[in-house]
Amino acid sequence: MTSKFMKLSGQFIDKFTRVSTLPAHQTDLVKRVSILKNELLAMGDNSKKFESVLDHKGQWLLTSYRDGAGIVELMDQLFPLPYMALQVLEWRRRQLDCCIPLTSEEYAKGIKIAGRARDISFAVSLFNEAGKKRSQTASVYNALMSAYMYNGLAEECQSVFRDFIRQTHCAPTVASYNTLISVYGRLLMVKNMEAAFKEMQKRKLSLSSSTYNCLIAGYVTAWKWDKMEATLREMKAGSVEPDTETYLLMLRGYANSGDLVKMEEMYESIKDQVGVNKSPLVRAMICAYCKKAVEGRVEKIESLLSLLSGEEYYPWLNVLLIRLYAQEDILESMERRIDEAFERKTCVNKSSIMRAITAAYFRCNEVDSLVNFVKRAESAGWKLCRSLYHCKIMMYGSQKRFEEMESVVNEMRETNYGLVTKTFAIMCKAYKSHGMESNAEKVMGKMLKHGYLCTPKTHLTLSALDAPQLA
Repeated sequence: MTSKFMKLSGQFIDKFTRVSTLPAHQTDLVKRVSILKNELLAMGDNSKKFESVLDHKGQWLLTSYRDGAGIVELMDQLFPLPYMALQVLEWRRRQLDCCIPLTSEEYAKGIKIAGRARDISFAVSLFNEAGKKRSQTASVYNALMSAYMYNGLAEECQSVFRDFIRQTHCAPTVASYNTLISVYGRLLMVKNMEAAFKEMQKRKLSLSSSTYNCLIAGYVTAWKWDKMEATLREMKAGSVEPDTETYLLMLRGYANSGDLVKMEEMYESIKDQVGVNKSPLVRAMICAYCKKAVEGRVEKIESLLSLLSGEEYYPWLNVLLIRLYAQEDILESMERRIDEAFERKTCVNKSSIMRAITAAYFRCNEVDSLVNFVKRAESAGWKLCRSLYHCKIMMYGSQKRFEEMESVVNEMRETNYGLVTKTFAIMCKAYKSHGMESNAEKVMGKMLKHGYLCTPKTHLTLSALDAPQLA
């Protein structure tokens, strides 16, 4: 339920780009605060110098903006660095000489940032302090709900909402219900989420695209694909226009549901927005392609992978790509991903992945590469399976490398897998296919000796080897 902080560069660029869209007086505030923010950032971790800058160059934030707009703007610009933003708030709380009490908006911003800093106790302390000073407005309640939601404290968030609706001096807003819907959606409480949405309609609150987006996100989380699409249709039929976030959520839903046709249609319509800080969504699309064998999926996946250039390593994604390249018999790419898995200490413990790799080597007749892989996988603690050994026996046999084939059999005797009827049957077929009937008979003798031979089924077992199913 947690999320990453936005990159600093992105945040600061956003600050400057929005200056041109603000009224003149706000534009001036943003620019002056930006200069002060840069001076504070230059102080680094030196808290004394940090406060000294505020003492000498920050007083105007209070005297010129008694409504708290100055402090709120500074904390907002320091939002990517929540601990610094909270230092500003602590300094503000100590300015008793100016006789300007903290406003509800300053409390709200402080609570929200404390939540991002994962300091819930401080957020609650600020909320209670605001209550004592009769500053618990809707924005303060919303901030605490948001802080609880960000930290995955769903029950506490719901408790705050229940307290909120009992108040007489303020009432829940659209933002309050949006947060509540989001919480219910993350908890897969679809009925509660829908009840909250209906309550908004009953109260005749002005629904926004954010409201519908929270609802769609809940349906995506709960895998309610029909309701997800129905919500989008409702938006299009009503007065609320879907925004970019709406379509990105729909794209994620189609990816998670495996509906590749609709996923591709949606991607084509908004692909300029995908890839810009949307790595989780790109990974979801890659996962969808990996799960279904469709034409051209490798090219489509590699196109999406280019959007993740420089991204951190995800073991599960790398393993999915290993299986993809194995299924498509692209050994070079498969081995490159396998090498990366070994280097990153990724341990594969699913037999289906190992069988897919084995089958790829078998179809490409690369027995030496398979042998090398098995050695490395064994030393790395990957989950081995009997299919690996049987594949080596078949491939050595097909290449008339009988001495090495026998060594694999000896190797199997020393493992937990041991020898089974199929092991001997594979050897028997290998010898017979090259006209070595006497060797085949010796193998049959060993089968009898070990009690593996079952006369009625022997011929069926041998014929079944003509099309080995390894993956």
